Amino acid sequence: MIDGDAVIHELVLPVPAGQVFGMFTDPRQLVRWIGISADLQPRPGGRFRFEVAPGQFCEGQYVVIEPPARLVFTWGWTDPSFGLAPGTSQVEVSFAPSGVDGQQTRLRLVHTGLAGDLGLLHEDGWSRFLARLAAVTACGEPAPYPGEQPAERLTALRGQRAGKDRA
Repeated sequence: MIDGDAVIHELVLPVPAGQVFGMFTDPRQLVRWIGISADLQPRPGGRFRFEVAPGQFCEGQYVVIEPPARLVFTWGWTDPSFGLAPGTSQVEVSFAPSGVDGQQTRLRLVHTGLAGDLGLLHEDGWSRFLARLAAVTACGEPAPYPGEQPAERLTALRGQRAGKDRA
C-alpha cells in the first residue's frame, strides 16, 4: 500500500521473529529472498548494501538494531537515474510474535521518503520480494527471482499507470 511518501506492507510469516530478523541482517539469508549479493554490517552505522540485479545496488546504513523486534535502515540506489541517492529514504521493519504459540511473526515494513514514481517502484518491488520472503519462510524455496532491471520495471510501471489514466 502507498500512503503519501510511504510504502507499507504487513504480513504474517510461519517462523519465529528471530528467524525473520536474520533474513534482514545475515547476507546469506538476505539473498535467499532479495538481491543476488549482499554486504551487510548489522550494527548502528553499519553498511546495508545489496545488488538487486546485475549492476544495480541498493545502499544505506543500519540505524536501529533491536533483535528480534525492530530494524531500521536507510535506503537508496547507487544509480543516480533513480533520483534516490544511497541513504536518502528509510525502511523500518518490526517483527512481532504471532499465532497461538508465538512461533509465527507479524512483519510490518514501512518505507518512507518515496515521492512520486519512487513510491510506485518500491511498492511493486516490496510486494514481489516480500512474496519471496514468505515463500522462503514457508517452504525453504523462494518464488522465481524477478528478472527485470529496476529501471526496466519502473518504465513498465509508468506505462501501466499511463494506460490506466487514459482508461
